[in-house]
Amino acid sequence: MTHQDVVEQMAVERYLLGELAGESREHFEEHLFGCQECAADLKDGVLFLNAAQQELQMPQRVTAPVRSKHGLRLAWLWQPWVLAPALAACLLVIVYQSAILLPHAKSGVAEPQTASVLEPLVLANAGARGDSVAEIVAPHHGFYLLSVDVPPSPGASGYRCSLFSPAGLLVWRVDVSSQQAHDAVTIQVPTVTAQEGMNELLVQSVTSSQSIGDKVVDLARYRYKLRFAK
Repeated sequence: MTHQDVVEQMAVERYLLGELAGESREHFEEHLFGCQECAADLKDGVLFLNAAQQELQMPQRVTAPVRSKHGLRLAWLWQPWVLAPALAACLLVIVYQSAILLPHAKSGVAEPQTASVLEPLVLANAGARGDSVAEIVAPHHGFYLLSVDVPPSPGASGYRCSLFSPAGLLVWRVDVSSQQAHDAVTIQVPTVTAQEGMNELLVQSVTSSQSIGDKVVDLARYRYKLRFAK
């Protein structure tokens, strides 16, 4: 008898209940000598049956309640004039928790889980004249998205996008790989250093050279107006 046979035939349970006889019983007992798992299951089953049998044979004892000598001292707690205000106070606590505390707690947990869909500001036609300046509304904390067309530059090893504030100061920069620049690139701009007003995004190509170092060439300038949400 294999271990799989023991499991499928529920041999341990049948052996404990005396339902295993003849050759099946002999084969199972032979299997026990070489299978520690089945031997442990059988041992646990025997202990369980013995404990259950002892519990069922124990006489049921009913102990009469004994009135404590301190019972009279605490009897005043069960008087209506004490119990009614106490129950009313408990009811107020339950109502306060259900109507005020729990809704606030649920809303506090739910707010960070609410996802906001951000639409990127598409920046294109950098060299065109007379185009209206695009505007984007960004949150005070977090980031906003820009969709940028990177003009191709043969031989460039990569590209660089630099953001300048309305005062002309460099406030942020990110590098873009040549593979990413094949399509319109969506970049995530943090608002921690952003400033309201007319911002400018400078796109440059970067060509690496061991002899002269990196060669940077201006490719496009994108202007847009940034406004923070109120």
